[in-house]
This record gives sequence, structure tokens and C-alpha cells, in this order.
Amino acid sequence: MGYARAFFLNFMKISILGSGSEGNATYIDLAGVPILVDAGFSGKTLMERFLQIEVVPSCLKALLVTHEHVDHIKGVGIISRKLNLPIYITPESYRVAQRQLGKIAEGNLRFISGDFWIDGKVHVIPFDVNHDAARTVGFRLEGVNGKTVVVTTDVGSVTTDIAPFFRNADVIVLESNYDFGMLQACDYPYALKQRINSSHGHLSNEDSCRMIGEFYHSNLKKVYLAHVSKNSNTYEMALNTTLQELNARCISLDVEVAYQHHPTPMFEL
Repeated sequence: MGYARAFFLNFMKISILGSGSEGNATYIDLAGVPILVDAGFSGKTLMERFLQIEVVPSCLKALLVTHEHVDHIKGVGIISRKLNLPIYITPESYRVAQRQLGKIAEGNLRFISGDFWIDGKVHVIPFDVNHDAARTVGFRLEGVNGKTVVVTTDVGSVTTDIAPFFRNADVIVLESNYDFGMLQACDYPYALKQRINSSHGHLSNEDSCRMIGEFYHSNLKKVYLAHVSKNSNTYEMALNTTLQELNARCISLDVEVAYQHHPTPMFEL
């Protein structure tokens, strides 16, 4: 039994439940500790997505919040109350989102002030990224089993400050939000186009693939392209742009697009 338990804890599982402007949520089971990063869908939709990936949501140990935009927190309060689940959120994001989150049970509201551990098996290292929220963080999750996942779904620009958090990661979830030409041609208002293309907006396909190429290392097993825009990008364009960049660098890597309306298949490592 002890050997079987140790074997089980050596695994890592991940599925993007959905990603885009209509909602974002990522399921990660690291060293036997199931975690949800963001809950930007309704409670009903989240439950349906868990069913699709054959996960029992009551097993969750924590809900990590990257920032307070509605496509990341829509179901946070609901899920916390339904599952009696601790949520980890920055004080800055909570101040803005408090009304929308609703009442959170005492003990389940946990403010992020630095790195922390979940169940003594997952070391969570938050890091600040450029995005136009009160505060936006990415998460580096390190399991005691030696597996590491980095999640950054909204980041307006790549800075040298965030590079260390991607080192030796097994899996990276990174946004590939827009194609510059499509953004300029779409019917968004000018101010919105400027916001998206700013250093505190979102990453373009080109920015994202360059970042992947620069942060690549031999231990990296998989990259998910997240938060793909439905109006200024396509799933095919995001994927092809990344693969072309990686091919030019002679890098062979498993790259998968995260879709808005259904989960990705469960990836196990």
C-alpha cells in the first residue's frame, strides 16, 4: 500500500477547464493535491466541466485566484461556499472583488502575501505580472514529487523579473491572446485595441511564442496556449505561430491550445 501511494503521488495531472474572455479555470493535481486556479465560470458550468474530465470537485484542496477580473472569479465565491474550499487571493484583488465574491467562510479567505504550502506537498510561489487589474499574479506550483507547473493566463508583457519563475517547469500555461493584424482589423473600439496591445494588456501570439522559445529547457514537457481571443485570433493561428517559432529554433515540444467551451483532455506526467 505504501509503495502504491508513493507511486500515485509521483504523478501530476492537468486539464484546462476552459480559457478565454468568457471564463478561465485550470485543474491541477500535483503530488496528490488537487487544486483549481481561477474559477471564471458559473458554478453550474464548473461542475459540468469537472464531470467531463471525471474529477470529483469535493476532492479539491484549494482555489488560487490570479486577479479579480470577472472571467477569472465569476464562480470563486460559489465554489468556495459549495465545497467549503479555501481561496487564496491577493488583498488588492479581494478589495475590488469582495462584493462579487460574496460571503466567504471564516478560515477559507486566505490572503497571498508571499509563497505558501498546500497540504505540505505543494509549494505555491506567486509572482506579479503586468496586467490591468488591481494586482495580477502568476503561480509557480512545485510538488514534493519534483513536478512543477507555471500558470500565467493574463500577462501584458514579458519582463526579466518573471523569467526565473519559469525555470525547469514541466508544464507551462501561458496566454496567446491575439494576432496583431487581426486585432487592428477587428471591430473593437480603438481604446480597447490600445489596451489589449499595451504592456498591461495581453500577450500577442508573437510575444507568447518568443517567450516559450526563450524559456524552453530540456525538462519542459508541455505548453498550453491559453486565453485565445475569439475576435482577434484563432486557435489555429495561435498554434501555428508557436510551432513555426519552435521549429525555427529546432525545438520539439508538445503544444496544445486551451479552448473556451470545453476542457482539454487530462494530461498526466
